[in-house]
Amino acid sequence: MPISKNGTPIATLEDWEQFAGPMRDDQWVDGRSAKETARAWLEGNGVDLPKEVATLLKRHDAFGRLLSWSAEPEGPLRFDDLAGEPRPFDLLVQATDEQGDYLIAVDGTVDEPFGDTVGDTLAAAVDGERPDGVARVTQLVTALLGARQEGDPALKDIRYQLVAACAGALGEAGRRGHPRVLVLVHEFVTDRAQDRKLLVNAIDLGRFVKRLSHGAATSLDAGELHGPFAVPGAPLLAAPIDLFIGKVSRNMRSRRG
Repeated sequence: MPISKNGTPIATLEDWEQFAGPMRDDQWVDGRSAKETARAWLEGNGVDLPKEVATLLKRHDAFGRLLSWSAEPEGPLRFDDLAGEPRPFDLLVQATDEQGDYLIAVDGTVDEPFGDTVGDTLAAAVDGERPDGVARVTQLVTALLGARQEGDPALKDIRYQLVAACAGALGEAGRRGHPRVLVLVHEFVTDRAQDRKLLVNAIDLGRFVKRLSHGAATSLDAGELHGPFAVPGAPLLAAPIDLFIGKVSRNMRSRRG
């Protein structure tokens, strides 16, 4: 079975909730990201990727015809040796195409924000007198973003979760010896989604890819896939790995009127 958790096959929503569901029951509801991510990735019966994901991959020359894939929900990806639990991805996909192996790290979202900014995260670490927290933020931004160039967005305004997500995905790709990794935002526009929050997320994604690419890309809209990005790497990443960032969106709002 392509989707499993700790060796246990996941074939239904009930399986997913039991073996890889969120910690809080109120997060496993129709129209929110945890359940909709599960529903979307189960609909291909373990054979096909969600149609919007398959379409996205076909549009980029760096990805060929898919030969096989498997996935694990709630896969924590560690990017350093500091204390604390790494934030898990909603789904980590091991894929093989005609060009070889690669990873897809899926972050499912409805309208949830991409966490605090780098500035707020660093301030919280300093105020809380957490040296590991300060070191983690410093290492992350050095390894992923490097020095600011003219026209780049300010580091303090970048969403920390996006930086950490890319670092975790790159770290896991390095451990597996894969030369490519795709960090994929899988958005679900449901009746529970608020347009204002969707707009904020779109702005935050655009700001992040602009800083990551130093202006080569200025937005990340649904159906777009940017990369490869060659990040500085040090002090967290040893081997060079091609990083790609993509976004797909599924409109699930009910028709009214």
